[in-house]
Amino acid sequence: MATAENKQEGNNSTYETLKALYYSGKVKPSLNKIIPALEEDPKNLELNLLACQVLERTKDFDRLSNYADALIKLSPEKSDGYYYKGVALQFVKGKEQEAVRNFNKALEIDPENLLCLKSKATTHMLLFKDFDLPIKFADKHRVKAETSLLKIVGLVEQMDKPSYQDLYILAEVNMMMEQALNAKMFYLKAVNAYEETDPSEQDKNIYKDIIKAQKKCIKQLEKFTE
Repeated sequence: MATAENKQEGNNSTYETLKALYYSGKVKPSLNKIIPALEEDPKNLELNLLACQVLERTKDFDRLSNYADALIKLSPEKSDGYYYKGVALQFVKGKEQEAVRNFNKALEIDPENLLCLKSKATTHMLLFKDFDLPIKFADKHRVKAETSLLKIVGLVEQMDKPSYQDLYILAEVNMMMEQALNAKMFYLKAVNAYEETDPSEQDKNIYKDIIKAQKKCIKQLEKFTE
């Protein structure tokens, strides 16, 4: 019994250490350590989930697809595996519909998953812009994209204290809806929320994304005012 408990403590320690490394902004070094750790403990759900997070960021969609399959097998009752499977497929030509099916499965399990709603909207927009798709079908994807985006807006507005991740997603949604002025405000709120977050939960990778997107948004607004 003590051995099993010690092993679990060791697994938790490994996960927390690798999570901290990834959150510090060291993406590839963390991935180089996560993969061997998973080879030793392939059923470690937290490490599989962390691997998917890192692989999404590095855009290694082939490996992401494999680890998403592992997540689904390990925990089919959770939304994460289906979300990451959708992410792995959404930019693959001809696989967009399969990506949507995975996002829909994730949303059946977790209807208020903001990341999933945003990725689903992105995929519908890709299909809407697909010149090979008949107009009547393409327009249906436009409507579905707008529905997902508006749902995100409604969900975040209902939150008492949205996290920096939530506010960043909302800012991105406003950019997708061509509402750059609103987006600028939410990028700023995301930065403030990040600074108020416990250091152990501050993902510097997301923070860098926020700052980069904020600068892009400001440049776009400057063009409108020239």
